Amino acid sequence: EKQKFMTEIRGFTIEFSIIIEICFNNLISATGKEIVFDHEKKTLDLIKGIRTKRDMPKFRTKARDMEKLIEEAFPNLEEDAKVNLSDNLNRFEELRDIFAHVPVNWNAKNLEFNDDEPYKHFFKLNRQWKDVLLAHSEFVGLFEWILDVVLAYNRQVLLKKEIFSLVLLGKSQAEILEEAKKLRELEKKENENGS
Repeated sequence: EKQKFMTEIRGFTIEFSIIIEICFNNLISATGKEIVFDHEKKTLDLIKGIRTKRDMPKFRTKARDMEKLIEEAFPNLEEDAKVNLSDNLNRFEELRDIFAHVPVNWNAKNLEFNDDEPYKHFFKLNRQWKDVLLAHSEFVGLFEWILDVVLAYNRQVLLKKEIFSLVLLGKSQAEILEEAKKLRELEKKENENGS
């Protein structure tokens, strides 16, 4: 019974970690730089990523990249908010590592991780995380908090993109996408007729 429960909790933790990592990958590769002229494509890109999809680092570096992007998107963040962001990303990462690497102490009365050597260092931020249910509860709370922060960042980026589009091009993103779609369809018809 305990093993089945533990397998499910580890599965949720892995799934939630992957969701956050995919969010980070997409935002890091699509945001962070301002207006950029792409000489290769000869296009004006409103926002480009600080990393390419081929240049994705480990989770810890991605978390630091996201921290930097969020701080740049919200320049008026107070120091407490910046520290809270950093602390919560660290806690999420540490809990993720516990669920990924630390075995369960099956001999314990309650469901607990093994906090003896060589696993003791996993609990340096919080000794209470050896309690599986407490660790899982905090992990889920951090997951929800990070998603909220990522969504707020994404809204900020979309707003900025829409403003750039309206100011520089005189049209909304939706209008530009619709025109681009029509142009692609026209080119496709011309290519079919020319063949």
